[in-house]
Amino acid sequence: MLTIDLKLEDISRDDIYDFSFPQDPQRYAALEEKFPDLPLLIVDKAKRVVWGHDYLRLLLGRGQENAVILEANIAPAAALFLNFNLSNRLFGLNLYEKLLFVKKISSLCPVAEIQRRADLDFNLNDTLLQRLDALLSDPLRQVLAAGQLALKAAVRLPDIAAPDRKVLLGLFKEVKFSESQQLQVMQLLEETAFREKKSFARILAALGLTHLLRLEMPQHKIMEALNCRRFPACSRRESEWQQWQKKLAIPGRLLLAHVPFFAKEEIQISLIAKNKLEAEELLRKLK
Repeated sequence: MLTIDLKLEDISRDDIYDFSFPQDPQRYAALEEKFPDLPLLIVDKAKRVVWGHDYLRLLLGRGQENAVILEANIAPAAALFLNFNLSNRLFGLNLYEKLLFVKKISSLCPVAEIQRRADLDFNLNDTLLQRLDALLSDPLRQVLAAGQLALKAAVRLPDIAAPDRKVLLGLFKEVKFSESQQLQVMQLLEETAFREKKSFARILAALGLTHLLRLEMPQHKIMEALNCRRFPACSRRESEWQQWQKKLAIPGRLLLAHVPFFAKEEIQISLIAKNKLEAEELLRKLK
């Protein structure tokens, strides 16, 4: 790499290496303060920005005309890898930025090489690659960038009808679900909608979503309500089970458990001992 003093107007505006979203020039201001003598712009021989797109925006916003820049004789694929790995290490890239990088690099490198050279926290597969265009379009890119939509749920969204998809995105924007919870919510809504022949919006409205959103830990309340709606008989039996246990006034060292979904009438009884001596005493009494 060669250090040069370059006029900012001479830098190409080609965004071939840019996947910064949303734009955040201020994060470079902190780097500039921490490393005052370090060039924070890297360009290729064609004067296209390889790394530091937001820094260029910061400098232009200040009205600056020149900057000390590193110029590298670097191929497009290597430039994309450099930008991705350096930006990810310094700032941490959001899911949308990672997917946009994959979109840009996928035409230049085999999937196995991308997986090996990029510090991705997910695996590339045919389904994901085929759905990149849908994932990178509005309004998905907004929720992906904000961390409101996990990758596995995002990949499934194109299979859902547009009105129901809009309702799901609205819910995920409103409530922070884990990745597994998002998948469970989608599955429960799909199964309930199929059984009741209703839209997602009508199902959530019937659950009293507005009220649930005001409760503490609304994600758990919403999932509990969805489970009750999807499995009404099982939910009724679970309620009866809890009431039965309260009626028995079970001692603290005893635990009762039913089989999943009450598929059988069997009940598992567990004894809890504080230590080996107490366990031996309990076993002697049982004998």
